[in-house]
Amino acid sequence: FPKAHACAYVMSAMRIAWFKLYQPLNYYATFFSIRVVDFDIETMIKGYDAIKLKIEDLENKGYEITKKENDVLESLKIALEATARGIKFINIDLKKSDAIKFVKSDTEENALIPPFRAVDGLGDTVGKTICQERELKEFLSIEDLQKRGKVSTTLIEKLKDMEVLKNLPESNQLSLF
Repeated sequence: FPKAHACAYVMSAMRIAWFKLYQPLNYYATFFSIRVVDFDIETMIKGYDAIKLKIEDLENKGYEITKKENDVLESLKIALEATARGIKFINIDLKKSDAIKFVKSDTEENALIPPFRAVDGLGDTVGKTICQERELKEFLSIEDLQKRGKVSTTLIEKLKDMEVLKNLPESNQLSLF
């Protein structure tokens, strides 16, 4: 094993440790954007206690845990660490969330806004389409989001359950009564 290679590993580890210590918000935003694929965003939004309970539930499954659940468990452990350090995960925002990356909130201190891909079943392509379409013109209704963003009915229901669409009317039709 070459010494230069070992030195490169140590230097990389030192850089990561520096960011984790002195720039935790940037570290966790980058970590979740690059390293994590499977999320339980509903639990992450609820905070430290909810994350801890979900971790215990998944760990109690023992050998019956699936691959996806194991990946979610690992991401929840990092989310628990982040919330213990005072970082919050706020709900997905139709106007501010990125398609793929976690972004820092400009309204709340020490808060990260999850990307659209964090929603189970909402892929990168649909997330990118939503971002492209909102740059062209603001979404007027849920119906508009579904058409222009190419979002399935199932995902619309999931976003409604997560209260992402609470400020959007159902359709573009005006009600006179």
